[in-house]
Amino acid sequence: MQRLLLLPALVTACTVPEPIEPARFEQVGVVEGFYGPPWSHQDRLDMLRFMGRVGLTHYYYAPKNDPYHLSRWQEPYPDDAYRQLGELATVARAEGVTFVYAISPGGSIVYADTSDYGELLAKLDRVARLGVSDFALFVDDVPPQLQHAEDRTAYESLAQAHAALITRLHRDLAERGRTFAVTPTTYTNAWGDRAYLERLGALTPPEIPFFWTGIDVAAPEITAAQAAEWGELIGRRPLIWDNFPVNDFARWRLFLGPVRDRDPDLASAASGILSNPMNEAHASMISLATLAAYSSDPEAYDPEQAVADAMARLYSPEVASFLRPFAEIYGDDAFEHNVFEPLFIPANVLVLPPITEALAALQTGLEGLTAASEEDPDLAVLVSELEPFVTRTARRLDELRNDERWQSSGDSLVYRVESDRVTASRRDAGIAVDGDLREWSGTTWHPVGGAMHPEGPSMAALWREDSLYVAVDIPDDSPDGRGGHRVGEGDNVALVVQADTDPNRRHLDPGDQTVLLPGPPAAGAFAGRLPFRGFMAKYLADNRDLVWSEFMVSTFGDVAPSAEIRWGRAESGTGWTVEFAIPAAGRDRVRLSLSVMDVDDDGTRTTYTLASRNYPANPATFAEVVIEP
Repeated sequence: MQRLLLLPALVTACTVPEPIEPARFEQVGVVEGFYGPPWSHQDRLDMLRFMGRVGLTHYYYAPKNDPYHLSRWQEPYPDDAYRQLGELATVARAEGVTFVYAISPGGSIVYADTSDYGELLAKLDRVARLGVSDFALFVDDVPPQLQHAEDRTAYESLAQAHAALITRLHRDLAERGRTFAVTPTTYTNAWGDRAYLERLGALTPPEIPFFWTGIDVAAPEITAAQAAEWGELIGRRPLIWDNFPVNDFARWRLFLGPVRDRDPDLASAASGILSNPMNEAHASMISLATLAAYSSDPEAYDPEQAVADAMARLYSPEVASFLRPFAEIYGDDAFEHNVFEPLFIPANVLVLPPITEALAALQTGLEGLTAASEEDPDLAVLVSELEPFVTRTARRLDELRNDERWQSSGDSLVYRVESDRVTASRRDAGIAVDGDLREWSGTTWHPVGGAMHPEGPSMAALWREDSLYVAVDIPDDSPDGRGGHRVGEGDNVALVVQADTDPNRRHLDPGDQTVLLPGPPAAGAFAGRLPFRGFMAKYLADNRDLVWSEFMVSTFGDVAPSAEIRWGRAESGTGWTVEFAIPAAGRDRVRLSLSVMDVDDDGTRTTYTLASRNYPANPATFAEVVIEP
């Protein structure tokens, strides 16, 4: 018998190469990190069971409303809360979900204080007794400078202080067999100190994951190239904190669409992707199910098919048909124009037909869901989350239709801009901008806060040469609200002057000027520009109760003093006074936001505004000061 000889080269040529497995995320899941109304304990249990069902692997416990996670981080949990935390950890294990406990001490911790560190480690050790072996340190949304004298003495920078804490905590947790992740102070391309982040990455072990939200806080897209670029900066693959479908910044609406515009090969440049969900836990499950579908097969992922499959998987076909209007109307993302947005982010023209048609579709869908939920307790929970949005939207539409400040024009409502208009009379004599209001005698004064607050602050306006002069008289019987506060935290006057006279612009532009004056005797002021962009611009335009915080000013502000607006302030026998001189050459009007915050001795805050619907970062709501001809 003749033997067949196979030459090595021939064998090699006939060998079929092994297929290359696509990169997979090490972590896919949920980070409960939103602000506003919290989930209930039952919501969290339901979420963990849902995650196990659809294949989401990690749950980060980081609720902003949990004081023992945030403001009271040093303190042990009370017995009931500790027991509930243990139950969450137990259910997570049973569902195959990694439970990660996160802590946020950055608002008050003294990094150089060994006793503060000891309390931090003891807190995590106590949580570990519940069977938790995975932890995270969040130092996001804190001032970007060292706040304590001890830290400024011990460290050259915030990056060095954070690196020392992170490295020490990583070492101590690793010795105990525990993992550790970090959300740094700079966590997005949209703002923050890149030098801080680069230094932090160089000074900390590269195996510690760093969270990153993408090119914005709520990123319209996240690509592998973007993640790789950020990874170069931090010296490790980023762990994506995906702010979708979170709605804490837009409580008037839901986000029920699928995950979109995340690269198929994103796992090659990012270690994981964690979704920050809505305040509505069960409604969030629709979008979270699409995240599970995306992560399981990114190449074949079809967003529209994924959301349809999610509704069918979670509920019956009949229920899915009732949910479809919700998924379509709330299926956009934060950067798109939602049909209900003009109701809640003020504009001056409201086109009614699209709004009424969408609202009718939701009401019909809600009726079907409500009927179906009578025999389905799980569905009843979802209905309880959806119903307030339908009711609130209908109520808001009725309010505007019945508001005398709005007038009908065809199929639209148009805001009467004259409702928030003040006239500035001409003055020939000079005005010293020093806070002394004696030279304003005989001038017409207007309540800041309208007829509802006649006892509150008042303002007057005068025109001389090429400047508009504004005076504010502020009664104050609680001067303790003033002393020693940083910008925005105590009594203050905030003035935002629109660079143009367009009544329809809804976001601040780089040319708009802001002046923030703490009440005397507090020192300091901010004068400059706050050129918000992207997500932050839209979020702040929807925030009537905006308070200009130290974080906001230091993060976004052009802190070079403005020579264009002059001011003076003084104490009076009954409170304090302010004068502004605003350049207005070539104009017959100036659009501005004027608000006064009064902090009582007990910490109660009252904000008075010149315009009735004043949103300080939305020029469409500003008052108009018109100069007499």
